[in-house]
Amino acid sequence: MSLYGQEPEATLLSSYLSLLDHRSVIDVGAERGAFVEQMLSAESDVVHIIEPDPTNVAFLRERFANEARVTIHPYAASDADRQLELHTSVSPDGSPVTFGHTVLSRPDTDQIAWKGTVEVTARSLESLLSAGEIPARVGVLKIDTEGHDLAVVAGMGDLDSDVVMVEHWSNLPHALGTCPWSAEEMLAELRPRGFSDFAFIVHRGAFVTLQWNDFSVMEGDMGNLVFLHARVGERLLPATLDFAASLTTSAAEVGELYVAAANERLAVIKDLESRSLMRRVLGDRVRGPRG
Repeated sequence: MSLYGQEPEATLLSSYLSLLDHRSVIDVGAERGAFVEQMLSAESDVVHIIEPDPTNVAFLRERFANEARVTIHPYAASDADRQLELHTSVSPDGSPVTFGHTVLSRPDTDQIAWKGTVEVTARSLESLLSAGEIPARVGVLKIDTEGHDLAVVAGMGDLDSDVVMVEHWSNLPHALGTCPWSAEEMLAELRPRGFSDFAFIVHRGAFVTLQWNDFSVMEGDMGNLVFLHARVGERLLPATLDFAASLTTSAAEVGELYVAAANERLAVIKDLESRSLMRRVLGDRVRGPRG
């Protein structure tokens, strides 16, 4: 199952889990469960899945039928309990896809479109907590709702988490368009809960970088904001620095490959230019001097 390029985020959160006292995880927007698998491999003791799409829910129930650590909640997470329309996504050729479903109305693009809707039940995390369906304290809260993340955080209530990860971008003109909330708004929602520091894992084409307490992002790029609660910040900082160093090394290796490929193309161009020049010189000699 695909993590859609978010393997770095899964790696970082896996390293965090081993350092936390609470190793329970809530995955909001689990899709087909690739992230869940990573958290289970990282020895999470409990993973609560919140996923609204009925097709994905059926897949998840079959996939984790024999996994006692997994609990599936077939809801859309939001800031309040109500009924919502889930816009289901398709690829440009009209075939259905398992990702990109959202409760927000988004314009179709050349990479993704939303052609159908299904009514789903929305629950806030506060509501699930009050009903005893999720624990009051977790190690990691991961949210990926294609633009509805701020509403999910606003509905946390008394839920306490050591780490909160949300997806963020400025504008994705070929996909999700403009992010409906700003990083400043997210930080304002989380700061009163004890979150001030964050790492921003930014995906820039083939390159992945980590920014510390810096949420700037170029149009067309996207990533995940990983907020660390003050009580665990010092404990998790070394793992964050190690992760940042590994990204730097990987970026340098990718850059070296690009440079090598560019040098190879340049050598071919120079060779072709040299051969072209040689052909012109030989042609001039064959034709002889012009009288």
